Amino acid sequence: MVPLNVAATWTRMLSVTAGACAAAGAPGPGTRVRGRPALEWLPGPWLGLIDFDGLSRAEREVLEPWLFGHAEPLLLVRHVLLARPLAEDIFIELTPQALEAMPHGWREGPRPILILAPAGRTRPARRAEYLDALSRLCIPLLAKGSELWAVREFDAGFLVALAQLADPRERAAFRTAIDPSQTRLFDQQLAVAEAAVLDDLVGRRDEEGVLALDVDALSSLHPLAHPLAVYSAVERAHNRRREHGERTQFSGRTTEARLSARGFPEPVRPCTPEFAGRASSVAPLLPSDLQRIFEASELLGSP
Repeated sequence: MVPLNVAATWTRMLSVTAGACAAAGAPGPGTRVRGRPALEWLPGPWLGLIDFDGLSRAEREVLEPWLFGHAEPLLLVRHVLLARPLAEDIFIELTPQALEAMPHGWREGPRPILILAPAGRTRPARRAEYLDALSRLCIPLLAKGSELWAVREFDAGFLVALAQLADPRERAAFRTAIDPSQTRLFDQQLAVAEAAVLDDLVGRRDEEGVLALDVDALSSLHPLAHPLAVYSAVERAHNRRREHGERTQFSGRTTEARLSARGFPEPVRPCTPEFAGRASSVAPLLPSDLQRIFEASELLGSP
């Protein structure tokens, strides 16, 4: 088992049930863009790849049986089919439960791929490894390097704590360690926290920010584009504004990830009056926001 800091874990649990996110990043099947679920752009479940590379052996031993014995059915109803955990080598193999639940013909075409990575735990080169591995796998599911993949990062420590608290003995010990006046609240909040974390993994809850606002604005201008494609273009436009050394942390579609990670120079056009008029009809935008969304729109339309 993993030693738990009772006070920190209890505080984190209350923050998550109060609305704080336990996972954030790219859209998932639960994300709604302009009121429409991301799932609807390509019918059927998404492929979920959870990365254990940044976790300790003890954390893996706690998380794996909980994830694939308890949480997997709850992720299935949230439209995610899980593969076996990624380790140092990236190899995609669906779990037996995912194979059984997989719709007919699901593997015969490209599917959105959501990589769930432990926040703050991944090596700097890890995202390049995702890119290289997904590009090499020439199977229909990945469409020879599917462009619809991206990364959501999750709070690994809190996920491990929830997995550990699923054990009756660990739960009883934890309950004994907190203030007696809080025990009834703990009993109520544990299930709520678990549901919130699973919702976060599939993108149903996320923090609002400039990236999310840009995704919504760009999606309004390109209503038929998949949310992951829109997210990729927006993130790439934001990525251009980062310091050179930070650009290798980019995640998104494979084409954009390759360009940004290797730092190829990209020509940037100023926003055109035609686009400004079109975008202003969607939402009032500051000049800097308008230029960024214009660049993302250009990237969305580029090969």
